[in-house]
Amino acid sequence: MQVYEIRLLKDDRYSAKFVVEEMHLNDHAAVRAAGKLAKGSPFEVWRDLDCVYGLASARPLRAG
Repeated sequence: MQVYEIRLLKDDRYSAKFVVEEMHLNDHAAVRAAGKLAKGSPFEVWRDLDCVYGLASARPLRAG
């Protein structure tokens, strides 16, 4: 099992309004649990420093 951080996002879709750490078997299980917790709100799922689901995984990296 791995530790995941679930971030429920504010309306700006960058700031977290709620963060919880949970253990799940894999990325898929963590994303499913986060979706239930979010109830339609935007969210991200992180495993260590990797965003496995959400807006941060699609953000371009800034040069510099």
